[in-house]
Amino acid sequence: MQVEAAKLLAEDTEKEISAIASRLMANLNTKDILPPEFASLFAEIEAPAGAFLGDIGGRFVSEIADGAVSQAASPLFESMGYLAYKATPTKKMTPVSTAVLFSRKKIGKEFYEERFRMGGFEPIEAKFQYDSMRAYPSIPDIITYSRYHGEPDNVWSTSQKYFDIDPVDFKIWEWLGLQRLTTLQAHALFRRGHLLEADYIKEMARIGWSNEDTTLLKTEGWTVPNAMLLVQGNLLQQQSSEKILADIMHADIHPEYSQTYLDAILTKPASADLVAYELRQDPSLSGLEAQLQKIGIHPQYTGIYRELAYQIPPVADIITMAVREAFTPAIAARFGQYEDFPAPFAEWAAKKGLTKEWSERYWAAHWSLPSAQQGFEMLHRGIVDENDLNMLLRALDIMPFWRDKLTKMAYKRLTRVDIRRMYAVGVLDEAGVYEAYLELGYNERDAQRMSEFTVKQTLATQSKFTSRDVVSAYTNYLIDRSDARELLIEVGVKRENIEFVLRSAEYKRSWAFTDSRISAIRNLYKKKVYTKAQAEAELGKLDLPADRTQVLMQQWYYEIKEEVPKPFTTAQTLGFMKAEFISKDRALKELEQIGYDKEHIDVYMKSIL
Repeated sequence: MQVEAAKLLAEDTEKEISAIASRLMANLNTKDILPPEFASLFAEIEAPAGAFLGDIGGRFVSEIADGAVSQAASPLFESMGYLAYKATPTKKMTPVSTAVLFSRKKIGKEFYEERFRMGGFEPIEAKFQYDSMRAYPSIPDIITYSRYHGEPDNVWSTSQKYFDIDPVDFKIWEWLGLQRLTTLQAHALFRRGHLLEADYIKEMARIGWSNEDTTLLKTEGWTVPNAMLLVQGNLLQQQSSEKILADIMHADIHPEYSQTYLDAILTKPASADLVAYELRQDPSLSGLEAQLQKIGIHPQYTGIYRELAYQIPPVADIITMAVREAFTPAIAARFGQYEDFPAPFAEWAAKKGLTKEWSERYWAAHWSLPSAQQGFEMLHRGIVDENDLNMLLRALDIMPFWRDKLTKMAYKRLTRVDIRRMYAVGVLDEAGVYEAYLELGYNERDAQRMSEFTVKQTLATQSKFTSRDVVSAYTNYLIDRSDARELLIEVGVKRENIEFVLRSAEYKRSWAFTDSRISAIRNLYKKKVYTKAQAEAELGKLDLPADRTQVLMQQWYYEIKEEVPKPFTTAQTLGFMKAEFISKDRALKELEQIGYDKEHIDVYMKSIL
């Protein structure tokens, strides 16, 4: 009975499991994604052949319900899950994702509150949850902020306003917020002497470097000059090639390329210097291409350097050659411009890049030319004719328009003295005098004035009577004012000027009379005929300015003071001593004042003793 009951239960179970499995497989639609072996297994489970398979199907359905299918079948069940969610999408955003999107303004408040309610949060809990998920400064950030917005040396009180930091941990957080020396900074302080070597090693250990690495960093921390500077310094110090190549390697240049690098950076001659050198060695420039390649000139451009090596003279020199007839050999040969051409000149000119033709032209143009004035002088003396003079002016770069005009101007003109003399002897009349002054360069107005002056001066000279004579006679009271007026008119003084001339003569006459009276007062004062008071009174009668009177009296005072009493003559001195009118000492003093030296005085003394 029990066996039959069990069998009956198994059959019922098989039927129930088969129906469930069949519907499950149909809903999941797994036939297209199952491997063949699993497809047959699922077909047996969907329609079990016996109680045993029905029992397995029951268990399999149970495992699906519990989600405990083996790992080998995990992709299968994931696919089944995707199909299930595709058929019935039930998943919702988590509160975390909702809070992130809401903070970024990607969703509205209603959607945000709905998702938090679906997550089981009350509104107040949702707000707290949202606040807890917002970005918030870290403890180091809060400590940094507290240094700037509180006491830098005591950040505890400020930081506690924004974060509940454990007092025990605070010292750690505060230390972690401090700036520490970096490797570069530690080495810089060591290089500059601010850290001793022991302190440097300790600081590097704090940073986290091992002793071995610290030793390496101490060496590598020094700045090594670049390779070019090292080469320049070694060359200046005359170091060996081995030392130079070793330093290049120390400056991070691969040893294999050290010599190449040295060859590349050493100074090389400029292309112009190489061309000049090759011209001196061989004017045909046979070795130029090889030398240019060494300094990086592409062989394609060697022809350009070869062509430019042979110089063309500057335009100014070419013009000089042209005007010196260097491009017209026949004329140049006539003037002997190719004479004395030295052969070494052509040789050395070739070393400067000049062909023989250009060197001959330079030679033909180098001669000095007579000046234009010398050419005019040769023309005047009949040494050259006007054609030769014109060729000279051409060689002197005189424009053709001016050559004949300069030739005409070369002839001398009459001087002003010649004009006056010729008029005086009758060679020139007044019209001729006027033309001569025009040729001298005077304009028409001044030429007319000079003509009138010449005529009047000639008449005055011939008569030997001038306005000066008239003024002198009037000043000395030899003629009166009326006679002086008539005479001035006759000698050519303009009527409007006569009054001024006569008035000036009267001023001079008055000044001369005053000067004579001053001289008389001076003489009487110096001879002590007038006292100082009398002399000043007499000067006052002349209506002189007070300053003038004062100056005269001071001057006369010093003149009188400077006068030395007249000494005895030699004969008087000797006679007075012999007659015993004066002593011997007085006689010696008198002879010294006269100017005798000791030798002469002794002779005179011996003559009377």
